[in-house]
Amino acid sequence: MQSNLVGSKQNRTRAPEFLRLTLAAAVAIWAAHGLNARADVPPGNPQADSALLGHIIERKQQFAKIDVLAERGQLTEMPPPSESIIGDAGGLRSDLAEHGIGFNMLSMSTFTNNYMPHDRHSPQAYSGERPTYSSNLLAGFTYDLGRVGLENGQFIFGIGSYYSSWDEVNPSSPFSFTRIGYYQSLWDKTIELKIGVLPNDLEYVGPFTGGTLVGGTQGLQAVIPYQVGLSHAPVSSPAANVTLNLGNFYNKFGIQRSISPDGMGAEVDRHLGELDLHADHTGPLYINELGYKRDAKPGSPYAWLRAGYIYNTSDYTRFLSNERSDDNHAAYVLGDYQFHQFDSAIASRGLYAGFTWMSAPKDRNLFDLYYGFRLFAKGPLDSRPFDMLTLEYGYTSYSDDANERLDRLQVSNADDSRSTTLAYNMRVAAGAYFRTGLSYVEKPAFSPDVKDALNLQLSLTLFF
Repeated sequence: MQSNLVGSKQNRTRAPEFLRLTLAAAVAIWAAHGLNARADVPPGNPQADSALLGHIIERKQQFAKIDVLAERGQLTEMPPPSESIIGDAGGLRSDLAEHGIGFNMLSMSTFTNNYMPHDRHSPQAYSGERPTYSSNLLAGFTYDLGRVGLENGQFIFGIGSYYSSWDEVNPSSPFSFTRIGYYQSLWDKTIELKIGVLPNDLEYVGPFTGGTLVGGTQGLQAVIPYQVGLSHAPVSSPAANVTLNLGNFYNKFGIQRSISPDGMGAEVDRHLGELDLHADHTGPLYINELGYKRDAKPGSPYAWLRAGYIYNTSDYTRFLSNERSDDNHAAYVLGDYQFHQFDSAIASRGLYAGFTWMSAPKDRNLFDLYYGFRLFAKGPLDSRPFDMLTLEYGYTSYSDDANERLDRLQVSNADDSRSTTLAYNMRVAAGAYFRTGLSYVEKPAFSPDVKDALNLQLSLTLFF
């Protein structure tokens, strides 16, 4: 996700093997407990849809005091504790909720591999050129500050570890603080405040298909907000966000210490650097997003339109002069709309269409334009009301200045890249999601200019 022409080649300590062991344990726990969280409704039964919805509503009522402790203020939806593998096993969550404490754990593992025959480069040129594996392990805790007199306030704390087999571009992070924050809402959520160490990609943009973390990212290279410094796990940073809500309309403004303009590798190398207000060549990043968001209800389709602008005062390296600029910026517009609701008791089931447009200056950003279109269906089958089928096309323009620089060095490069992806996201059980996708990618790497790829993508997301 960094804009450097060449990935960092510094040696780093990789994430400990406990990540893989944790994943194996997660699968075992899911196998033991997942079936208990399923709705016991026979597939193909015309009443199954309503029965499943009734089961979920009943479960949410049982978890009401627990779900209310989930982290607040994020635009990206996260499954609540009622939609988790362990649920309230042993009454642990209920006992903690009595003291105002909530917790969650998340494991995300992804595998990508190209199945088109061609020579493989060293170092690796793109995700999937060699079998590429990555894994996130995150744990989060919240505390209801109403217990100490701050009504509608919340303390948030989270830690995480990240491993990637493609360490040159997506470096592993053995340990980091993913969030340390204070949230406060005023006047029935008319105003929301959030300050601390935050991953702002969950607070802005909505880069995940369907508006939920388990939907997968929109586009293989829709990374322009990260490229211009927006924080994201595992590289969170100090930030303050203020949201004004007026019905379905909102305006969200934030100030954040920029992620290093030298890329994710430089940020990870500063171990525990997410706590620093100052870092080399970095400055404040300002972001503002205006949006309209409406949840799906019977007869009222889902809609989310948002537009934002990012201005970063950090010093980015210009490709042609090799001098530092004194700023960077990006603009984005995204929209998703449910144009057809299935005849279903679950209003979110239906057909959706969406688009993404992002732009940044070409003299200091490798990706200077991205746009994409998507069609997706939530609950495509009566027997699978929480699965999602997605078809997506994405176009990425590589910077002309970056191309000219490599042309001077007589190094092969590409002008742009196109990708078409078909993916299916399956809810295996409460808290367990398996996603498989096939992407045909034209010119998958900027440099060297390589043959087209056919990438198989597999991901397993587990919420505990």
